[in-house]
Amino acid sequence: MTIASTPCIRDSCLTVRGKVVLTPVRDNITIISVIDGSAFIGANLASPSSHHVVNLGVLEGYRLLILFRFKVWWMIPCFGRKGSDVPMETQLILLEAKEESTLQNNLEPTNEKPFYILLLPGFDGQFRASLQGTPANELQLCLESGDPDVQTSKVQEAIFINSGDNPFNLIKKSMRILEKQKGTFSCIENKKLPAHVDWFGWSTWDAFYTRVDPVGIDDGLKSFSEGGCTPKCLFIDDGWQNCVIELRKNGEPPIKEPKFAARLVNFQENIKFTGLCSENLCIDLSDFVQTIKEKYGLKLVYVWHAILGYWGGVLPTSETIKKYNPKIVNLVQSPGNLRNLICGTLYSLERAGVGIIDPSKIYDFYNDYHSYLVSRGVDGVKVDVMNLLEMLGAGCGGRVTLTRRYVEALQESVLKNFKDNNLICSMSQSTENIYSLKKGATARVSEDFCPNEPTFQTLHIATVAFVSLLVGEIVVPDWDMFYSDHYTAEFHAAARALGGCPVYVSDVPHSHNFKVLKKLVLPDGSILRARHAGRPTLDCLFNDPVTDGKSLLKIWNLNKLSGIIGAFNCQRGGVWPPILGAIYVPPSEAPSPVSGLVSPQDVDSLQEVADEKWRGECAVYAFSSGTLSKMPKNANFEVSLDHLKCDIYTVSPIRACKRDIQFAPIGLVDMYNSGGALEAMSCTDDPCGCTIKVKVRGCGRFGAYSSKKPRSCDVDTEEEEFSYNDRDGLLTFNLQGECKFREVRIVY
Repeated sequence: MTIASTPCIRDSCLTVRGKVVLTPVRDNITIISVIDGSAFIGANLASPSSHHVVNLGVLEGYRLLILFRFKVWWMIPCFGRKGSDVPMETQLILLEAKEESTLQNNLEPTNEKPFYILLLPGFDGQFRASLQGTPANELQLCLESGDPDVQTSKVQEAIFINSGDNPFNLIKKSMRILEKQKGTFSCIENKKLPAHVDWFGWSTWDAFYTRVDPVGIDDGLKSFSEGGCTPKCLFIDDGWQNCVIELRKNGEPPIKEPKFAARLVNFQENIKFTGLCSENLCIDLSDFVQTIKEKYGLKLVYVWHAILGYWGGVLPTSETIKKYNPKIVNLVQSPGNLRNLICGTLYSLERAGVGIIDPSKIYDFYNDYHSYLVSRGVDGVKVDVMNLLEMLGAGCGGRVTLTRRYVEALQESVLKNFKDNNLICSMSQSTENIYSLKKGATARVSEDFCPNEPTFQTLHIATVAFVSLLVGEIVVPDWDMFYSDHYTAEFHAAARALGGCPVYVSDVPHSHNFKVLKKLVLPDGSILRARHAGRPTLDCLFNDPVTDGKSLLKIWNLNKLSGIIGAFNCQRGGVWPPILGAIYVPPSEAPSPVSGLVSPQDVDSLQEVADEKWRGECAVYAFSSGTLSKMPKNANFEVSLDHLKCDIYTVSPIRACKRDIQFAPIGLVDMYNSGGALEAMSCTDDPCGCTIKVKVRGCGRFGAYSSKKPRSCDVDTEEEEFSYNDRDGLLTFNLQGECKFREVRIVY
């Protein structure tokens, strides 16, 4: 019997592939088939309103992975089995279902095999959708426009629903269906990537916060240079702009913490970046940028600004700003935001209001701003506080309309002025922003690194991996900066190596761990970035790696010729959601190690990088121990890790070459992502012997699995001494000289 895969409502039940997902489903809930077994869920509503909460039916009996906004700016994962486990502001639910195998040849049915059901609330016209649960396990649809004058009594495309046998393929396929159906965003493969994603960077934020100035930046770049690891990208974060805080009539600032109420005065740099206050280090921003590029070999300099100019927006009385028809508006938070963790910055903004640009003038504002920055030698922008727009939609057509207007103008201006799509989106994890990125190709996917918050560190790694499941289909996920000189540096660095993300730190000048950095960064300042967004392995998707006390977090990715798996012990490191200042008190006894199984098949798409003759044998290289093992792809081995410890495993499919030679390139074995150095491989056979050619990028110690000892190894025609271990088949030799592409030849 064949069970239809397209979701349908029948007998008051929403079913997918014969499984009841929601019941009872009321008559006002609608479903429209799309393509390839997917559908949209909508609702007919009793009366027009700008805000609706609609009961969809009881949800229970499935393992759930949930991504929700724990505060207005950011998403985190949570895990459950019923509707009451679904928080407000949920933006993705993945359900694990079981499907009975059909009878064949009169045999008994085998064990139920899993399949997966995806629920993605998005938007319908001017209304944004989210999901939430009730104590009675009902799943609810929340619809809101953010403008009292924008009302509806009907939505047809509020929730996208789809199913599949592989959760990674399911999410990928679903996002490409939505890309075509909605037309408001583009998936990552259709975008031009910004230049910074493949170069090591330094951000000024945690190094200086808003106290950043030219002297500190120069000192920091000098200290990197002295250690032999100079960034190629500089990100000048908050603290360089011209902003003011408007005072009340009695001369007092409007709030206790006035920084977040400050407003942008004009496009020019503040006095710290002029000759008046920079110890004669520069005349202005243009002079400073040119000087540091020449002095330290920087390729790119980005600067920070908020989506509205600054946290408090723009100053309406400024002569520079007046032509954009600015005004002060009040924030209106949605009920969902008020029920979850409220960010303290919003208290300031609620009291002081926000200076916004007329939506009809916003492109002019960005274009003028960015053209000024280009004239100063700036190469790109990190744009922050983007979700603030959702609270300013009243009188502007609502939150979806206003956000899309601003984000489209921002992307257009970046492409026009910076040429290379050099944009980082941040604090932008509402669906209005995510589903408005037609050109923007990188975005932050987590709360800040927060070096002084001990409970944040494991939460950070878990968050970026899970959120990348969704956001990584639209952008290169930005897993944020970190300190290389920090007790969690190795933990964070290993995660960045397999995250497919940019690599940048925020080190205080003269406070670096170059041993860690040089496992991430090649001598030319480039990084070995994996091909996709790093994501949790299949067996980790429905386990809480932070608080269940038993689960390792495993993250997988692909390079061009191999896969990579990272195993992390994130347990006993914090609680969901992350709260600033929280103190984690460990048990009186020392934390026990956490154990788990690692398998080559944890790399979900490993077949993609193997040749057509691959029979499933793999070479697995453990980074920490430097050991090499040969095993079938479905084999596994146990890993035991202490708290805040990790390990990385390169998984290389073994190629069968002529003369019974088996070979698997590992790459630069002293780098966290060793396989990121591999570009291509070929094997030829002639009367003189078998020759394997590998194209490699970088320099350092090259390693590979070889079933036999080779006759010779050379690099760019120069013969190199090599080491071969006949017990495990590990072949190593050095790639010396410049950090560039070179051809390795191994002759048998």
